[in-house]
Amino acid sequence: MNATQQKIQTAFAATLALLFGLTLTLVSCKEKPIVIEKHDTVGEKVEDRIKDGLDARPNEKVRDAVEDIEDAAKEAREDVKDAVNN
Repeated sequence: MNATQQKIQTAFAATLALLFGLTLTLVSCKEKPIVIEKHDTVGEKVEDRIKDGLDARPNEKVRDAVEDIEDAAKEAREDVKDAVNN
């Protein structure tokens, strides 16, 4: 297997992981929608970051899952972009 095929396979695996994560998130959020608060002040942003670090935010597990999915999507996008360009 050459390098291009490996990159494509990695991008495909990342895409599958992303879809799996999105599916789990959507299924778990079916009963109660999650509202992500908008922060107006610097103090509120700092408070949210501190609570995030301490795992003290409301719906922390779901928020962490969404953040992980966002990171996986960014990585998959970069992998696909690299595979196409190379």
